[in-house]
Amino acid sequence: MVRTVKALGWMGLLFAVACGGPATEQKSAELEPFPEPEDRVFETVEGRLSRGETPAGWIIRKGVDAGTATSLLAALAAYVPSSRYRTDDHLEIARDIAGDVLSFTVVRENGDRFVSKREGSIWIASSETMPTRREVAHFRGRIRNSLWESLLAEGASPDLVVRFADVFSWTFDFLTDCRTGDRFDVLAEAIYQGDQFKRHGEILAARYDGERGQVAGILFRPEGGKAAYYAPDGSSLQKAFLRSPLNYRRISSGFSHRRFHPVLKRYMPHLGIDYAAAPGTPVVTIGEGTVVFAGWKRGFGKIVEVKHPRSYLTTYGHLARFSQGIRTGTRVEQGQVIGYVGSTGLATGPHLDFRMKHGATYVNPLRIEIPSADPVPPNEERTFFHLARVCLAALDVLPEGSIAAEKEPLALALLTGATDGVAVAHSGLDDRPAP
Repeated sequence: MVRTVKALGWMGLLFAVACGGPATEQKSAELEPFPEPEDRVFETVEGRLSRGETPAGWIIRKGVDAGTATSLLAALAAYVPSSRYRTDDHLEIARDIAGDVLSFTVVRENGDRFVSKREGSIWIASSETMPTRREVAHFRGRIRNSLWESLLAEGASPDLVVRFADVFSWTFDFLTDCRTGDRFDVLAEAIYQGDQFKRHGEILAARYDGERGQVAGILFRPEGGKAAYYAPDGSSLQKAFLRSPLNYRRISSGFSHRRFHPVLKRYMPHLGIDYAAAPGTPVVTIGEGTVVFAGWKRGFGKIVEVKHPRSYLTTYGHLARFSQGIRTGTRVEQGQVIGYVGSTGLATGPHLDFRMKHGATYVNPLRIEIPSADPVPPNEERTFFHLARVCLAALDVLPEGSIAAEKEPLALALLTGATDGVAVAHSGLDDRPAP
C-alpha cells in the first residue's frame, strides 16, 4: 500500500517570495532563513513480509537500493535482528519528495514500534512501546458479487479478506465456488491505540455457508504447538501438503513411466511433474519437514530434498539458487520459500522438476489423496470443544461491528481464551464435538 502526502507548502512560500511584489531594499543580515519543512514525508509504503521473505528482500522489492536497505536494517538490528521479523509485522517505508528513504518502521502486533531513521549520512534506531487494546470485530454478510468485494463492503480490511480465504483454502475455492447469497461470518481481533483503529489481528473464528454446505474454522493453539484452524469436530482445516510448490504457467511434463527425454533423446521414466515457470519464480515446500539434501545432484542440477512426516519425501530440481538459510538439516514450514526456478542440470528451459515419494515408491503428486494435518490432540479435545462451542455461539449472537471485551463476556472469552463458565458451558457436552 502506498500513501502520498503533499508536503509542498514551504515550496509555495518560496515561489511566492520569488514572484512577489516590487523588490524592496533590505539588509541581508535581516533576512530570515527559510524554515525546514515540518513534515518531509511525501510517500509512505506499507505491507507485510510474505512467508519465507527476508526484510531486506521486502525493502528492495519496494524500490529501495540494496545499500540503503542494508544500512537501515543494520541500525535496527539492535532491536529487531533480521532473523526475528515475522509475517504479522507491519512494515512502513517513508520517503521524501525526491524518493530518498527517510525512515523504516516495524510495528508489532502488540503495538511496539521500532524505527530506523536517517540523520544526515547515518541511520539511528529507536523503539517505543505504545499501549494498545484489543477488541473483537464481527463482520457478517452475504455474497453479492465476490468474497473480496462483499467483505470489504462490510468494513473488513484487504488483509483480513485474504486471511479469511486462507482459513478455508483447503476446503473451498472462493474464486470458483462462491455463489450470490452465500453467507459469511468473521470474528477477528481489532487492534487499537487509544481511540485509533490500527489493524486487524488474528481471525478468531469464521464461518461460510454456501451451496456446498457450511464450514467453520476455530483458531486453537495446542499446548507446545502452533496455532491452527480446526473444524468444530476437532479435525484440521489444513492439509499436510499444498497442492503445488509454485505459481506456474503450465505443466510441461507429467508423471510417466516412459517419457522421451528431450536432452538424452531416449525413453525413460519421469516420476514427477515439470512445472514451466519464469526464471526466478519462488519455489515453496509443500509441507513442513526437514531438508535432507540441498546441493547439486547429477541431471537435477541444484536440488532440495525435504523429508516430511508420515514417510513422505519431496524433491525440487533444476533450481537457479537456494533461498537464504536452506541447507541440510534446516527445518522448513509449509509454504516456506526454499529456492527459485532455474534450468540447472539437464534442462532445456526454466522449470521445476517436482517429485514425491511415499516410503520407497514415487507417487503422482496430482493424483494422491492429500492427507489432512493432525487433528486436535486427544488430551486437549475437551478444552477445544468448549472453545468451539463458545466461538459458534459468538458467531450467532454477537452484534456486528467492534465489541469491547469489558462490555461483552463472549468477546472477553474469545480474546483471552478463558472460556470456562462462558455462554454454553451449562450444556454438559464439553467433552464432545460442538454441533
